[in-house]
Amino acid sequence: MLKTVQGIYKNGQIRLAEVPQGIRESTVFVTFLENKITTWSDLILQHQGFAESITFESYRDELLPPQDITL
Repeated sequence: MLKTVQGIYKNGQIRLAEVPQGIRESTVFVTFLENKITTWSDLILQHQGFAESITFESYRDELLPPQDITL
């Protein structure tokens, strides 16, 4: 029976997200996945848009502020 459990490898140790039920001892294979990008790339941050595209933010300053709710 194969069972997959997600975990994190850090500083030579693997921490599992859950304890696999019904398994006391087993051979394991560890596959390292690429880290997810947590910041925008410089290419995206420097992008200024396209001159021929619609300016979606053109009316931002005309929006009314949210109304205060009286309880």
